[in-house]
Amino acid sequence: MRILFFTLFLFTFAPFVMAAGNGVTASSQTEAHTHYCPMHPEETGMEGDNCPICGMHLVPMEDKVMDMDAKHEMHSPPEAVQDADGQQVYICPMHPHITGEEGDNCPICGMHLMPKNEGSGSHKGHEDKPEGAFLIDPSYIQTLGVKTSGVTHHEFGREIRAFGKIAPSTRLEYAIDVRTKGWIVDLAVDAVGDTVKKGDLLFTYYSPDLMNAQSDFLIGSRVGNAAQRLRLYGMDDKAIAELKERGKFFEETPFYAPEDGTVTMLNVRKGGHVNEGGSVLKLQDFSKVWVNADVPIRDVQFLEVGVPAKVTVPETGASYDTFVDFIHPVNDPKSRTVPVRLVLDNPDGSLKPDTYADAAFSADPKSRLAVPEEAVLYGGMGAYVIEDAGDGYFRPVMVETGITSQGLTEITSGLSHGQSIVKSGQFMLDAESNLKGGMAAMGHDHGGEQMKGMTSQPTPQDGGQSHAH
Repeated sequence: MRILFFTLFLFTFAPFVMAAGNGVTASSQTEAHTHYCPMHPEETGMEGDNCPICGMHLVPMEDKVMDMDAKHEMHSPPEAVQDADGQQVYICPMHPHITGEEGDNCPICGMHLMPKNEGSGSHKGHEDKPEGAFLIDPSYIQTLGVKTSGVTHHEFGREIRAFGKIAPSTRLEYAIDVRTKGWIVDLAVDAVGDTVKKGDLLFTYYSPDLMNAQSDFLIGSRVGNAAQRLRLYGMDDKAIAELKERGKFFEETPFYAPEDGTVTMLNVRKGGHVNEGGSVLKLQDFSKVWVNADVPIRDVQFLEVGVPAKVTVPETGASYDTFVDFIHPVNDPKSRTVPVRLVLDNPDGSLKPDTYADAAFSADPKSRLAVPEEAVLYGGMGAYVIEDAGDGYFRPVMVETGITSQGLTEITSGLSHGQSIVKSGQFMLDAESNLKGGMAAMGHDHGGEQMKGMTSQPTPQDGGQSHAH
């Protein structure tokens, strides 16, 4: 009986006791949760707790209430825009001028159209937009990656490029010849490529005629100038001084190197006979070398002696600064080029003859009004740029261009110093101007047949309007 009574008591009063207990617990938990996560407001807890999602420290609930009030005051939801029939207007976030109905897609980018409010596609405070300009939403500008650049003056000139080849300087070449017949007695340099210093012994030479001339010098012959006669026979001042010091003629006359150099040609061997006027060897000084660059005839007119140039050896990647030393008066009828000579210092001998080289000339350097090369667009009507008119407005501006060099394009008319133009993303902006009719203010459009002539690269022009060489 007691067991039955206890069971009935549990089923009758236990639910009420559990409900009351749960209410107290929930109330205590609610009172305990006095902090929340700023990043995840649904996560609450007590002071000192961290958010289980992001790990941030929870902040007091009072801050949440104040923050929500501030946001409500500062960012009250804009009113929806409706058409004349009272229907919600939908626009493309990327192309605000595209409108439609709910569920439509943008015909340009394929994005779903979003509801338009009073802040979308408007530009309060700028009702008087610049002439021929079109408005781009700031968020759209960032999406396009639009970058601007100022129109300023830069110091640069016409860039002319040419191919060339390294050659030894003929001004530093020395031919060692004999003026009387005789024999090579001793040959100190016996191979092509041997290097010598000024005054080093090259060879000794036996010649009866040369011995007679030495005898006349020693006895003080009054017939002509004896010392000059020795020089005419090929003896240098060093050999003549040795002859005067020893007081008797040489049976084997020494010949010395007139300058530092390398043997580039050797026509004799030890003991060999040489006729009168015979060439024994040649010395070449490679401390300076030439670069003979073949410049197109159309570009030679812009060069003159002294114009700066840079020579690059493709095989090594080494570059050298120099200047124009000589411009040949004739051209090559086959290649239609004119040889232009450059001089390079070569103290370590790293520049070898017959090595190909690239030459770049900077002709007529001066201060020019210029913009980045990539900022200029080209269409059927000529060159133009996209100007940043400020406050989100852009407009196409026709320009006349000069030379293009070092990544810059000269502007001869259409822009002035200090203006701002678009250097990146201008193709998308140009498409926007076509869609919005911005090009109409320029007297033409880029649609239809005009669009076929549009290109991002300059077209060849006559009259020296070369954009790159």
